[in-house]
Amino acid sequence: MNPVQKVGYAAVVAKVERDSKSGPGDNRRGRQSRAALLDAGRTAFSAKRYEEVSIAEIASAAGAAAGSIGYHFGGKYELYLAVHEAVFEDFWGRLQELRGAALERMTQGFGIYLDFVQQHGTGLLMTPRAGADERLLAQHERHRDRLVEALLTEIVSAGDNATVRIAMDGWLAFIEGATARWLAEPDPDRDTLRSLVLAAGFATVQTALALDPSITLTSRTIAALLNLDGSQRTEREETS
Repeated sequence: MNPVQKVGYAAVVAKVERDSKSGPGDNRRGRQSRAALLDAGRTAFSAKRYEEVSIAEIASAAGAAAGSIGYHFGGKYELYLAVHEAVFEDFWGRLQELRGAALERMTQGFGIYLDFVQQHGTGLLMTPRAGADERLLAQHERHRDRLVEALLTEIVSAGDNATVRIAMDGWLAFIEGATARWLAEPDPDRDTLRSLVLAAGFATVQTALALDPSITLTSRTIAALLNLDGSQRTEREETS
C-alpha cells in the first residue's frame, strides 16, 4: 500500500469510527435540528429583512444553540440561501401537483404564487435587486430558468423557442412587478390581479406567435386561448 492509499484508508477508517460512535439516533437528532433551524429561518426571513435577523433569534426559535447554525449550514447567509432553496422547492412541488386543462392549471398556479408571496413576502420568491450576492442571483436565475422551460414545454410544440423564451421571461418579470404593486395596495383585489396576469400572459404568447410564424402552439395552449377569449367575451356581454 503506497502513502496515498494509506492516507485514504486511514480517512475511511476514521469516518467509520465516527459514524459508529454517533449512531443512528445522533444522525436523526442532527436532521431534526437542521430542519428546525431551517423552519425558524424561514419564518424569520419571511417577516424581516436579512440584516434585521440575528443568529441568536433563529437559534432560540429553533430551540438550538447558536453555534448549530454554523455546524449545519456554515453561517447565517448560507442558512438564508438554504431557506430560499426550500421555498423554491416547495413552490415547484405545489406546481407539479396541478392537474387539469392548461388555463385551469395556470389559474391555480398563479394562486399558489400569490399564497407564497403573501406568506413569505417579496424577498424569498422574487428576483433580487441588482447588486445582490452572486450566489443568491444564480440561485434565483436557476429556478426562473426551470420555470421558463416548463412554460415552453407547455406552450410550444414546434419551431424556434427563442422568441417565446424571451416573451415568457418578460412575462415573469411583469408578474413580479404587478404582484409587488398589488401587495402595496391598501385593499388588494386578488381576482383582478389574476385576470390581468393571465390576460397579459396569453397576449404575450399571441404577440410572439405573430412575430414568429414558425412557432407551433400545443393543443393545450390553443384550447386555453380559446377558453380565455370565450370567458372574456361572456364577461363583456354580462356587463354591457
